[in-house]
Amino acid sequence: MNVGRPKNNNYPPFMFSDGGRGGFMVRNPITGKRKRFSAAQEALARQTAQRLAEWVQTIRQKNALDAGRPLVEQLVDRWEKERLAFMPWDESTRQTARWRLARIRREIGQQTLVDADCLSLGAWLTKTALRAQPFNKWRDVLILLWRFGVAQKLCASNEAEKVEPRSTSRKIESNRKVRQQLDVEGFKLIWAKAPAWLQVAMDASLVTLQARNEVCHMRHTDFRSGHLYVIRDKVAANSDMAFIRIGLTPELEEIRARARQLDDVVSPFLIHRTPARRQRRWMEGKPHWTYVEPSYLSKAFADARDQVERFTALPERERPTFHEIRGLGSRLYRKLGMTKDAIRALMTHSHERTTEIYLELGPQALTDDHFQVVSAPFSRQELLGVGGVTGVTR
Repeated sequence: MNVGRPKNNNYPPFMFSDGGRGGFMVRNPITGKRKRFSAAQEALARQTAQRLAEWVQTIRQKNALDAGRPLVEQLVDRWEKERLAFMPWDESTRQTARWRLARIRREIGQQTLVDADCLSLGAWLTKTALRAQPFNKWRDVLILLWRFGVAQKLCASNEAEKVEPRSTSRKIESNRKVRQQLDVEGFKLIWAKAPAWLQVAMDASLVTLQARNEVCHMRHTDFRSGHLYVIRDKVAANSDMAFIRIGLTPELEEIRARARQLDDVVSPFLIHRTPARRQRRWMEGKPHWTYVEPSYLSKAFADARDQVERFTALPERERPTFHEIRGLGSRLYRKLGMTKDAIRALMTHSHERTTEIYLELGPQALTDDHFQVVSAPFSRQELLGVGGVTGVTR
């Protein structure tokens, strides 16, 4: 009998191809029992393997607890279940946290908390993040987890807190930005490779100077009373927010009209797409099934960028991301004569009292007076016709 697991088969754990019989096999790693499925039963085999994986994880966690040696993945699971919903974060930050937790669970989840000391956590952080800023962000997540672990008596001390944070000084070479700035020609090349919905997102960011979160959150109802209303979270927490209303221009109306014509689906969001497969697990937590998550926007931009030979010749760390569109737009606005103060107001405006009202009572409590009036006067054609823009600080 030839039982193997061919490369790139994307099978769930404990599922194998049964080469000798042309079907599939699911093997229980605890009992050693095997169950065979015909080629026509692949979906059933996958479902069985997935349920088996969940059962095996439960058994392993129970054994670890019974032995007084809980695993890191148990700490992650409990924190995600009992604490994540109560963190003062917006949904995009919550999604990022879930992604970080999934990686921690995947890479060090099978370690016992006793063995996951400051030395092993420090080694994992060093391998995971080269630059200081991401290193410290990952460290912050671990500190939250281990603080919860101490409170729940799963571990004796907060080992993550013992890991020294990295200095963010630009004097350290690894902290210096190596990502290449996006120029007009690069924008055009990527835009030509992008799907229609991503082209609209790129143009919206270029013209309004808004970041990916704000672009993804733009709704058609935000276009009202001659303005585009934007509420921007400027940091992961809720301490610094921006409230602006951008005067509508023919260019913004044209971008909105293009968004409405993307497909035959009515979506409340300006930037939207019809997913290839609408599985419930992918829809959970989304405000609408057509909503494009910021992380997916970045991935789609990277996919389009990597179809351009000019960028594939660069190391991955140096290739521009969607965020660079904002920087490009600000430099183009400056070259077209807009003042730095006006650009700064368009990119961000903070007012502490307005933030407090928003957080306490919600967006319905805000009036027009709470939103700083800003201007995005230039069209896509005017901006991209400038060209030759380099070296202007954002």
